[in-house]
Amino acid sequence: MINLFNILKISFHYIESLVGSDQFILAISSIALIVKFCILTFLIKRTLRLPKVQKSLVFLLLVIAGSMFSDTAWVITVSKNLSIIDISYRLKLFLTRISWGFYAIYYQALTLFIGCLADKKSKITWDQKIFIALSSIFILFFFGLAFYQFDCPSPEFRPKIEPTMLTLSTLYMTFILMPLSILITFLKNKTKKIPRILKRQLKIFIQFFIVPVLVADLIQLYPFVIVTTTITNTSFAVGLTTLLITCGIIHCMKKIMGLRFLNFDNHVQADKKFSFIDDFKGILDQFAEVTSTRELGHITQNFFKDAFHIPTRRTRLYIRSVGKLEKKNYSLGINNIGYYSSVENEEKNIENFITSYDVNSGVGKFLKKHKIIINDEVEFSNFYDEDKVRSAILHFMSDIAADIFIPIFENSKIAGYIIIEKYARVNNENKNAPFYSNLERDQMLVFANYMGNIIKLMQARSLNSIIKQEKILKEELYSKHQEINQYKESIRSFVKNNQQKKIGVIFYKNKKFVFGNQTAQELIPVKLNTHDGHPVTKKLKRLGSQVIDYKAPKTCFIQDDKGEKLVVSALLNTEQNNVIMIVYYPEISDILKRKVALLKDPTKWDYLLYLETTKSGKLINELIPGTGETLLNFKIDLLKLALSKKALLLDMPDQDILPTVEILHHISLRETLHVLDLQRPSENIDTAVKLFGINPIFGVKGGDDKPLLEKLDNNGTLFIKNIHFLNLETQKYLADFIKYGFFRVFKGEAKTFSSVRIICSTNVNLQTAVQDGKFSQSLYDELNKTSICMPSLMTLSQEELENLTTKFTEQAIKKDEFQHVLELTATEKRRLSDSRPTSFAELKTKIQQILIKKSKQNAIYEEAQFDPAYDVSDPQLVTAVRLGKQALKDRKIMEMLWNKFKNQNKIANLLGVNRSSVNRRCKEYNLL
Repeated sequence: MINLFNILKISFHYIESLVGSDQFILAISSIALIVKFCILTFLIKRTLRLPKVQKSLVFLLLVIAGSMFSDTAWVITVSKNLSIIDISYRLKLFLTRISWGFYAIYYQALTLFIGCLADKKSKITWDQKIFIALSSIFILFFFGLAFYQFDCPSPEFRPKIEPTMLTLSTLYMTFILMPLSILITFLKNKTKKIPRILKRQLKIFIQFFIVPVLVADLIQLYPFVIVTTTITNTSFAVGLTTLLITCGIIHCMKKIMGLRFLNFDNHVQADKKFSFIDDFKGILDQFAEVTSTRELGHITQNFFKDAFHIPTRRTRLYIRSVGKLEKKNYSLGINNIGYYSSVENEEKNIENFITSYDVNSGVGKFLKKHKIIINDEVEFSNFYDEDKVRSAILHFMSDIAADIFIPIFENSKIAGYIIIEKYARVNNENKNAPFYSNLERDQMLVFANYMGNIIKLMQARSLNSIIKQEKILKEELYSKHQEINQYKESIRSFVKNNQQKKIGVIFYKNKKFVFGNQTAQELIPVKLNTHDGHPVTKKLKRLGSQVIDYKAPKTCFIQDDKGEKLVVSALLNTEQNNVIMIVYYPEISDILKRKVALLKDPTKWDYLLYLETTKSGKLINELIPGTGETLLNFKIDLLKLALSKKALLLDMPDQDILPTVEILHHISLRETLHVLDLQRPSENIDTAVKLFGINPIFGVKGGDDKPLLEKLDNNGTLFIKNIHFLNLETQKYLADFIKYGFFRVFKGEAKTFSSVRIICSTNVNLQTAVQDGKFSQSLYDELNKTSICMPSLMTLSQEELENLTTKFTEQAIKKDEFQHVLELTATEKRRLSDSRPTSFAELKTKIQQILIKKSKQNAIYEEAQFDPAYDVSDPQLVTAVRLGKQALKDRKIMEMLWNKFKNQNKIANLLGVNRSSVNRRCKEYNLL
């Protein structure tokens, strides 16, 4: 304990020597002088902007000026002690006496400032006159003595009354003038209604300015004991008190200036950065999804709670009746829980206030100009500059017991209003509740402005139109995004091939091929002189023959071993009597120039490029490998719709519908495909409940917890086969979902937004069904916007159908060496053409039957190895089927198969393996 005491004693002596040093006093006095000078300059600049100068401001300027004289005297005194400046004793004494006089002015001005700050009349009262008379005695004494005894050569010639007067002045100021003035001011204003902002200003001013000044003067006047050491060192007291006062002034001005000090600002200033975007971006999303006025109450309460820390029950939104904004209508409003209720007394007071003042009245102009009423702000402004308008507004705010009233305008009329209860930021009526800053005020106005627009749209019954327009814009944005991705993928394919810069040379003569370089052997995946029946060999021979026959250059496309397109350009070499074939990866022009002439709409050349170069295009080309004009245009239309997320109506044979849907689903990059196969007209509400759910009031369970449209949100595709079998009510619900992007609970009003891709099919004429009243007009209008009709194979030209047959044949034969043996003859193609299959699936089936028959006739059925995925359209399943039993080793493929089928037997049949093998792998991958 003794050691600790000694340490404290030594530490205090060190601090005393530091703070009491002339260097510290000079530094801190200079800083104090600079701070006060900056504050004085700031106040003078702001004063020049005011239309009317208040007495309290004049007194404050005197306070700061008087304090600056004291700091100046100390700076000069200490500078002389440190030999920084050379000044005579008489001049130093003169400045010291002047500073004592100004110190008395400083105290008297401070008491007058406090009295005027709390009194809007700003008149000098009888008690202040007495204090002024007493203070004048000391002021005149020190000023008079300074001038009368200016030539005082040394301390012994100073009058003996001087220290007595100095002591008396200090005692008078610290024990009589300041305490009594504060007490009298407090008693006078105890019964008066003073604005809460002004009370906060007075509290801050007393706590952080007056109290430090009084403590500082007492420290200098009376010694005290710390650690057994009597503080009699005046230098230490001066250094310590100057430090305390300077810190107090800085903190006081920082706090008080944000509270509209002397009406320099129109609003309370924020003391920290306000994150407007972070607080408001979520509200914009909620506004985008609101579908009824009932939801606005919740949004308002949540916004004011998150942004301003106001309890939800203390914020209320009221919406006035439509078409009765100019009448005293008290029928309906939205209470704090968002439901309609009878108008209470508060609403009646507000309605009376609103309807009593038109837009041309003083109150009407005030509301139109400020757009928000903050009670503390109006009360403070009216305290110094009282008028009838502010008084009426304050009376109104008192009647409704509100801190804030925010009118919501619509075409210069008040369509609704938001009320924040009195002292809403705390749970009780705490007069120290935080004020609302200028930034908070601006954010409230932005919110009210948005709210006004939403109310206007809802009252005009056009909110659904806005939601519909937003959905259309989102769909267009999605389509553009998909197109950009396709374009990038297409360009990457060209860039990759151009970087390789491979050009092969082949010579063709007497129906024989000779590779001119190593690159040609790398690019051509076939032994041309051995595999005569291979499609590549046949194409190149046909190309060579055409060049020889017509003596003109020709070009064709083939594929490398990776399935990438290659361009073969052939020209006749008359000197060597052979044909030179140049093989290279195509440019964009090579892709387009051959097929662009087949387009019905030349502006779709970009989709032609995507069709030929992207993965999505390749999937569609595998589904429909034909290259004729009709099929090419159909494939481009199909690709365009696949890159969209709009609801789609398919008009095609039943056998081709599901393969097409699977391709569209895969290109859309969605994970879950749900097929709703309707076999007969809906006679109950089961389908509607499954799609939309049902209002809980009916007590009907929909099977799963969530409706189908909610479960498939974001990553699902819903295919409804035979859409015409839905009942009319369900069709109406589905039409609303397609139009607006949200669905209503069946037999209810609750709405849920969803981004499910809807694909429908039908085998009836919907237009006729609409005319007969069997199909919804609204659903027909929506589906008719994005419908696609597959061209009938019966109407294809002979050449186009034979080309399609050839492509399907090449797809079916897995080994190229059997292409020549199993190739369909002209007679077989003609028979297929004469039979005119109605669908792609039927044509593929007939081709497969012919190929199987031919392979058996040629005793090569086992060796031919037809493509096992020939009848599979799902791109994910195609990979699995072609891998066969090897797919069991791939965990991702097995997870995909299990999620799709949930059945071991189906997986085993698909892969051509035993069920036990599938079961073993499922257990290994923890799928069971």
